[in-house]
Amino acid sequence: MEIWWIVLIVVAIVALISIVLAVGNFASEKFVAEYEKLFQMPAQAHKTVLEFITEQNYQKHDGKLKIARTQKPIGDAYNHKHKALVLTDKTLSSNSAGAFAIVAHELGHAEQDLTSKKFMMMKVLRATGWVVGKLFLPAVIACIVLLFFENLLTYAIVAGGVAAAIFIFAAVIKLITISIEKDASKRAISMLNEFLPDNVMKSVKKFLKSAKLTYWSDLVRLLFGWSGLVRKTKMFK
Repeated sequence: MEIWWIVLIVVAIVALISIVLAVGNFASEKFVAEYEKLFQMPAQAHKTVLEFITEQNYQKHDGKLKIARTQKPIGDAYNHKHKALVLTDKTLSSNSAGAFAIVAHELGHAEQDLTSKKFMMMKVLRATGWVVGKLFLPAVIACIVLLFFENLLTYAIVAGGVAAAIFIFAAVIKLITISIEKDASKRAISMLNEFLPDNVMKSVKKFLKSAKLTYWSDLVRLLFGWSGLVRKTKMFK
């Protein structure tokens, strides 16, 4: 009986790791597929994307929110520094369900910028991470080199501790990012529920869920990038 329990536990662990690695490797591909699919679906809305942006801008941002363009494929984002929605021509020129979902999500980030302390904290953490992240590789190298000298073992432990602390800091930032993205999608759904029909909202929610998976994928790639089983990611991006 004990052997069967061990086998069962091993199989469960292998299955879990396989699922996690699958998320790490294929979440981006799933997102792109959902993205293209949703941009082919009419939103069935009584307003255009630009009208939606204008409406939200004057209702919640006193008309101060700007719109900027980007040529980067699927490069839609919210720019905190310039208080601007950065949108692709594809998004701005479309009245598809995909365009509304993208815009609403970025408007969710704009709302967070006004109301959420977590959003502002993330900006500080990322700026800090950008600085301390440069110490990660030197700390790892120093730890490895110092291990060869018995009289410098304490310094090796210190260097290894610094590297470990930076790695954990990066993982925490990615976890907070997941929370922020989840909240932005929740805000987006609340906005779109007011005027998009239920059948469209069902697809929008599925799309936003696939977008959230890309951030889980980023965390997985941070944790398992060293193994070569998933594509690597930047610690702080």
